[in-house]
Amino acid sequence: MNILDDILSGREKRSKLIEEYLNFYETVVSIKANMPGTEKNNYLSYLLINAFSFILKSFPSVTYDYHQNGDGPFVLILLNGFEAKSIKRQMISIEEHHKLGRFIDLDVYDRYGTVTIREQKRKCIICDNQASFCMRNQRHTDLEILDIIDKKAKMFYENSISQILNQSIMEELELDPKFGLVTPYTSGSHPDMNYELMIKAKEAIMPYLIEMFFETFKNLKEIDLIRNLQSIGKSAETAMFKATQGVNAYKGLIFNLGLIISSIGYKLSRYEKRTIFDISQSFAKQLFLDYDYSSASYGDKAFQEHSIKGIRGEALSGFSTVKEALKKLFDLSTYSKIQTLIFLIINSEDTSLYQRAGSYEKYLCIKEMFAGLDLNNTEDVMKINDYCIANNLSFGGSADLLVVTVFIKVFNEKYQFLE
Repeated sequence: MNILDDILSGREKRSKLIEEYLNFYETVVSIKANMPGTEKNNYLSYLLINAFSFILKSFPSVTYDYHQNGDGPFVLILLNGFEAKSIKRQMISIEEHHKLGRFIDLDVYDRYGTVTIREQKRKCIICDNQASFCMRNQRHTDLEILDIIDKKAKMFYENSISQILNQSIMEELELDPKFGLVTPYTSGSHPDMNYELMIKAKEAIMPYLIEMFFETFKNLKEIDLIRNLQSIGKSAETAMFKATQGVNAYKGLIFNLGLIISSIGYKLSRYEKRTIFDISQSFAKQLFLDYDYSSASYGDKAFQEHSIKGIRGEALSGFSTVKEALKKLFDLSTYSKIQTLIFLIINSEDTSLYQRAGSYEKYLCIKEMFAGLDLNNTEDVMKINDYCIANNLSFGGSADLLVVTVFIKVFNEKYQFLE
């Protein structure tokens, strides 16, 4: 079967699938990228589909069906109990007002066929003429159209990722009290750090984390992709140390958040059934395939003496502690974030704490102290906060995982991709 036959076959299969669903559902909404050319399964198609696949998620009893064939990826939303024309009006509004709306087809079907109530024909992606006029007269090449889609889609995701990334880091940084960690009001147990320095570090690493997200769009073997991501991560570390004059503010965060952001980019840009946690675990296994724990670093010493794997163990587990922490982070209130941070302190293998505790016994004792803390008792919370500062304790690993937890929560609330 040639490419054109494959595309036509894919369209026919989608039509038949919609007809079959209409035997059981009153309304079907089809989400399909408006993609020119013969390559319908490129990364842009998936980015567009995933930018819109959250629509109608708030509706009760809605079923989502994700497919891929020769005509590209598409999502079918199956509905009962909603008036088809009302749904169509919502879809038209999205197409007309969303920043990527010109590049997506949100078609609505009921048992009488395609629902058509559009008063004005859709405009061309490139100019203000009607799209049908430009197509009929071949006014623009496929490459010109693809270039516009590529730029707009990347701009959309860059703005979105940047906003969520900045918010996630600031949600952690501005949290107070924070048990020896840097806040806007104290350097805690870090005399070489302060709030302003952490801001500089954040600004330095953000472009590289976004670069990791885009790097995953490339059609590379996983091992080659990991090498590229690792190289970007090292560049992020260099930029951070330059901005902080040698202070390690976010080295662990570059690894953790970089791995999660890369996993999200990988999932959004292709037909991928694995969760971001499964993908990150696969990436981590490739990254640490031949890792030697025999160095003299505190992290390796913790593993050698007490099997504490720290940052590597969390990644190799598919961020199992973060998955549980998401259940604790009900919202972004101070109470909820502190509750989640304490959960991470107790349950994660934090080599920052191990280093500062001075002994494995004290490391465990501090965890037990937090396990018995009543968050509703403000006096006890402040006592532990002061104790951590007085004893030079810090929980950098747990703080990094809190940022990751917030990032996943905020991203999922916008795109609802964890289901």
